[in-house]
Amino acid sequence: MSQRRAYDALPYNIPKHIRSKLLPFDAKAADRLDDVHLQSRLLEQANIPEFKYQDLPRNKKVIRILRLWPGVLENPQIDCEMFEAEFDKDDRLLRLGEETPNTEPISIKYEALSWRWGDEKNGKYAVMIHKDGKLHRKRVSETLGLALKYLRFEEERFLWIDAICINQENDDERSSQVAMMSLVYAAATKACVWLGEDDEESTVAIKFIREDINQLKNFDSLCKDQKHASKWRSLLMLMQRPWFSRRWVVQEIVLAKNALVYCGPDKIEWKELAIAVELFVEVETATHRLSELMKKDDKFSVIPNWFEHISELGASLLVNATARVYRSREIEETDRSDGILGIKGASRRSLLSLEYLVTSLSIFDCGRPHDSVYALVAIARDARPFAPSALIEKTPKTLASELCEHFLEQKSYILDYSSPYPDSQKRKAPAQATKPERQYKIRIKVQDLRKRLVGTDDKQKLIELLKEIKYNPGQEFDIPNDSEDFVEIGNCTREQYYEYAKTLFVIRIKVRELRKRLVGADDKQKLVALLKEIKYPKPTQEFEIPDSPEECVEIWNCGREQYYEYAKINAAYDPMIEEWFPSKEKKIEEEKNKVDKEEEPPRKRQKVSSKKTRKARELALPSWVVRITAAPFDIFPHPGMDMVKMGRKNADPLVGIPQDGHRNYNAGQTKKLDLKTLKFRRRPRCHHYSLYVKGFWLDTVESVAQASQGGAIPGEWLDMAGWPEARRPRRPGEVLSDPPPEFWRTLVADRGMYDRNPPYYYARACKETIAKGGLQSGAVDTTALMYNERNSIVAEFCRRVQAVIWNRALIKTEKGRLGLASNMVQKGDMICIIYGCTVPLILRKKEYKSMQERRLEKFEDGVESMKKLVRKCEKNRAKRADWERKKDAAFRVIQKQTREVNRRLVEMEYPGDYESKGCESEDYESEEYESEDLTDDEKTAKQEGKKKVKQEKAEKRDPYRHYEFLGESYIHGMMDGEAVRQNFYKLKPDHLFEIR
Repeated sequence: MSQRRAYDALPYNIPKHIRSKLLPFDAKAADRLDDVHLQSRLLEQANIPEFKYQDLPRNKKVIRILRLWPGVLENPQIDCEMFEAEFDKDDRLLRLGEETPNTEPISIKYEALSWRWGDEKNGKYAVMIHKDGKLHRKRVSETLGLALKYLRFEEERFLWIDAICINQENDDERSSQVAMMSLVYAAATKACVWLGEDDEESTVAIKFIREDINQLKNFDSLCKDQKHASKWRSLLMLMQRPWFSRRWVVQEIVLAKNALVYCGPDKIEWKELAIAVELFVEVETATHRLSELMKKDDKFSVIPNWFEHISELGASLLVNATARVYRSREIEETDRSDGILGIKGASRRSLLSLEYLVTSLSIFDCGRPHDSVYALVAIARDARPFAPSALIEKTPKTLASELCEHFLEQKSYILDYSSPYPDSQKRKAPAQATKPERQYKIRIKVQDLRKRLVGTDDKQKLIELLKEIKYNPGQEFDIPNDSEDFVEIGNCTREQYYEYAKTLFVIRIKVRELRKRLVGADDKQKLVALLKEIKYPKPTQEFEIPDSPEECVEIWNCGREQYYEYAKINAAYDPMIEEWFPSKEKKIEEEKNKVDKEEEPPRKRQKVSSKKTRKARELALPSWVVRITAAPFDIFPHPGMDMVKMGRKNADPLVGIPQDGHRNYNAGQTKKLDLKTLKFRRRPRCHHYSLYVKGFWLDTVESVAQASQGGAIPGEWLDMAGWPEARRPRRPGEVLSDPPPEFWRTLVADRGMYDRNPPYYYARACKETIAKGGLQSGAVDTTALMYNERNSIVAEFCRRVQAVIWNRALIKTEKGRLGLASNMVQKGDMICIIYGCTVPLILRKKEYKSMQERRLEKFEDGVESMKKLVRKCEKNRAKRADWERKKDAAFRVIQKQTREVNRRLVEMEYPGDYESKGCESEDYESEEYESEDLTDDEKTAKQEGKKKVKQEKAEKRDPYRHYEFLGESYIHGMMDGEAVRQNFYKLKPDHLFEIR
């Protein structure tokens, strides 16, 4: 009742242009405004600083909350307050800085906003934020500004808004906050859904839902009475609002305790809207009664398919997904304690896998490529979101997750916005994740320290060394007396360590070589002359000159320049040293060239920012990653309509939506994915990604017919299928022959509605479709048959045909098989069976790799392998060090006693020399096993001798080939394991395909 009273009290009498007024962010816009009060506010805010974010603490459940102050719709200025809050162990949100020792902290009740993002980075409007007693202005888009303006009308409220409460410029913060979004929406009191401003259509639709549709007793009259036709159209317009096509809303609605939908001043409970959408879709899909109702109205009768594909709308899929993602279950209070992973006992269990969610919700779009997967991780049954910092710094929750990951269905999934999109789809921690800064330690031998700056004491030598490496020279360190001990300088940064490394250049020249210089001078004079030649800072400094001519004079504390000068005068001069240690003259020349380049007019590429340069260097998506443009449906304008509507743009995928225990086809039969040969490779120097999969070649494309446009059946398809008589004119009374079974089964991909076996009447329906579909015009118009023929059997067949052939081409293989493939397929493309795939794939063979490319690939693979080994070694070393610290004498004693008890037990069970018996039995079993293996190998070699020869040839050729993925295909007669059986009997070799 309170909501109904609030609904009746909304100010509909305020004109919309006043309700839509917002405060511009740019003060320069004041001159273009007619409102004097708004002009003065803009001039006042010109000196207000822009809001800047402060970093949130890492690995803590801290978020920002926006306190929205109340205001009237006539006021364009939006005032609010920003503060930080943290979730405690009971998932209560407590404001930071308000803890007192004697009072119980008060939890904050907040709401989460679900809305359609705009251009937030370049938003034209401002929100005034009060933080720490200071006023700031924050740039927002018109969509977000209007949402805040309408939400503040009723009362003060606390909100969590992703665009404002997350620093979108900080990738690390965005990754960690997105990983917490499931907690944020689940802990909120409700989700506020903002659909946008109201219009005449939305007002009619919401009133229609509230007063008519949800009153089920009169529902049949709503589907028959002509006066309700415009109301159903208004509901369709509401369902096509941009919010319903946003990918993040699936998670937000699923996780929310309850949701309230706002559209301007109108609002309605999400449950009421969901019921109306379900009834709309159910009635239209099952009976098409509402489309028939639209034809009765003269305003809408010219368009026969008003509600076609309504079940594929974002609103329909959203309602369907929210009902199937979770299963509710009751749990007792005693079961709500923290589990081993720190997860509270959940009252809902996720039912759908991440693969299913990503595949089935392809109609939903997102602002960033990463969000195509990240937006669904939190509601998947087999994934659990983590920020990169959580795995690097090893929080207790992540350590528990790593320990139990093999026993749990939910695996760790890293959300990392700083990595390229293809790399972000890996579940493991990214290699480029930021690690905490490492502290270095410099250890220098006392005897080496004493060789520096001859004539000074040890303390002075150490001070000079600290100055050289830019360390605090006033700090004292202990210098041992023993020359073999070390002086340790701790807490050094990377830069200081590198500066120390630069001072380690030592020139060693044999006394025999020194004495060959400057004949007539003594050894000391010769050394001084050498020091002057190499431009040593103190040429008069004394160095110890051994008596033996085979020993070396060591000149310490040399820089790059001295080492380079010595290399030039040395007989063993290496030209590469000039590159490593450039001289002063070369540095001056480089600086001069740099100045000359700066004086030149700047090129276009010099204006590119660092972000754009980084994006340009990112590798293009490989061919085996499906693009969203290949989705079966989309919203776009239709002829005869003053609105956009859902329509088909591609055929349905042949593999279908992944479901447990059900597959549309089984081309690979029992051949599962070979995990030993499956490899992903990222090769930036070669500018490509590579996927290595195992399979075999089935056939080759011999001819390709014209692709189907708009679901029509081109006439040349009949010629390729061996049914040319269907194209010639028939005399009155002449009966058309039955279609070839392989043709009509190919048209429907040998499946009926709901991906089951096709019914027998499809053959007759195909014959009727070809006869009446206007083939004389060049193609069979299946759309006209669906809406004009008034034959439900033909309409059902045509809908199935459109779902299969839309934008696909009919192909014929070298072995005479019919099939369907992408419209990009050409003659000569390969049809392959990849182990683990349910349908055949089309691959295009590319040119052979050059030897240089092969070497570069091996080099890059070696670098990646080395990185993995280093990370693995670091991980194992850390575990071993931790284990060594915890190990003590008591543990070793217990271990020794345990071994003794086990030995006695074995002696009691097996008296005698149990050790030798065990060894003898193991040897015997291994010998018997080996002999059996050898016997099996000999039998296999005799049976498959030819296949081995072919396999060896294939293994030699495969590393020099790569392929482009052109999509899935339907090959008649090869979709249910026939290809695998044929491959077995014909002894075809397996290939390792590299797909880029």
